[in-house]
Amino acid sequence: MIKELIFNSIVNLFTKYKKIVIVSHVNPDGDALGSSLALYLFAKKLGASPKVIVPNDFPSYLAWMPAVQDVLVYEKDKDASIRVMSEAEMFCYLDFNTTSRTGLMCESLCRFDQTPKVLIDHHLNPDLAFFDLVFSDNTMSSAAEFVYWVAISAWGRDVITRSVAECLYTGICTDTGSFSYSCNSPTVYNATAHLIDMGINVSDIHSNIYNSYSKERLLLLGFCINQRLRIFDDMKLAYFYVSKEDQQHFAAKKGDMEGVVNYTLMMQNIEVGALVKENEEGIVRISFRSKNDFNVNDFARKYFSGGGHRKASGATSTMNLEDTCKYMEECFRKELLL
Repeated sequence: MIKELIFNSIVNLFTKYKKIVIVSHVNPDGDALGSSLALYLFAKKLGASPKVIVPNDFPSYLAWMPAVQDVLVYEKDKDASIRVMSEAEMFCYLDFNTTSRTGLMCESLCRFDQTPKVLIDHHLNPDLAFFDLVFSDNTMSSAAEFVYWVAISAWGRDVITRSVAECLYTGICTDTGSFSYSCNSPTVYNATAHLIDMGINVSDIHSNIYNSYSKERLLLLGFCINQRLRIFDDMKLAYFYVSKEDQQHFAAKKGDMEGVVNYTLMMQNIEVGALVKENEEGIVRISFRSKNDFNVNDFARKYFSGGGHRKASGATSTMNLEDTCKYMEECFRKELLL
């Protein structure tokens, strides 16, 4: 009964509002862009006039996606983005649980606090106070999978076209590390089977995502493994630390550090990993991963006011790169050697 009420409310919203603005988080990844473009495409099919706005640019390996040319990048065109926001009848927020995850775009979004705001997400602890309607399920593998189930429950299987299927598969695939984590549920494979049945070319999608590395990206990865990896056998912990100068030296582009953190967990006996990365503005971001029972969501929230999932979380540090690394090591030592 609860699910029926939820999906009925979704149908009512998309019937009532036509000018829908879809927003994803800063540094949009495959799930953020895939779920946003899927929602955009079937909103158009339903007769709406949707727009997708991302805070900053997406990685080049996602530039092949259907309708990606229609995405508005706030960082590149702030005036046009604000104009679209001002005309919105409804905002749909995808793949994040709090507006701070929209970066510099957050201030502009908060100007339109009277416009209805709907959240569709799979992270823990959504900001219930900000959004008017929250659809959040942290048992889902990805926002893309959640969008799939919301869509077919609200409008039926016919709403999934081949283009929508390509977007949703990209989101599911990238947010599960090609089905290597966050996918221990039949629902993700049931959804994926339907998407493949729509005629998508899985081999081509994987090739577009994972076989499009630049020479610079591979050289940067090799440098990180050889020069920027710290291993703590006593804690079964490993992490990379990468400065903005390191990335500049290898002419790193947006998305080139995506997935690097996962290499920490490829080692025997390492059960917790991290990537500590300084961006161009000197802001330090941390990605946490776990392959045992250690809850990196709790760790990120406790020590860095971050969060995400039990085995994959992130945070922003207010310290510089060196101090962040020292503090993080101390915190891990407290938690992992208890």
